[in-house]
Amino acid sequence: MHTLTIHTKFALGDRVRFDSLTQRCAGTGTVEAIVVYSGGRRDYMIALDDFEEFDVQPGILEDEITLLDSGEAV
Repeated sequence: MHTLTIHTKFALGDRVRFDSLTQRCAGTGTVEAIVVYSGGRRDYMIALDDFEEFDVQPGILEDEITLLDSGEAV
């Protein structure tokens, strides 16, 4: 059994705002998943606020994300 330790700028469950040039989208939501590639690249899947049903935007890069304060309006 292997144990991996990875340091990321954002954690699962963080409330964030993103503006992604790579995915051509922007919005707010919650970090739902973090994808780590063998070369060390990381991207995030964000559960979007704008939808009544569960919808996730994948492929958001770390430098395209801003952490929202817990009381910050969106």
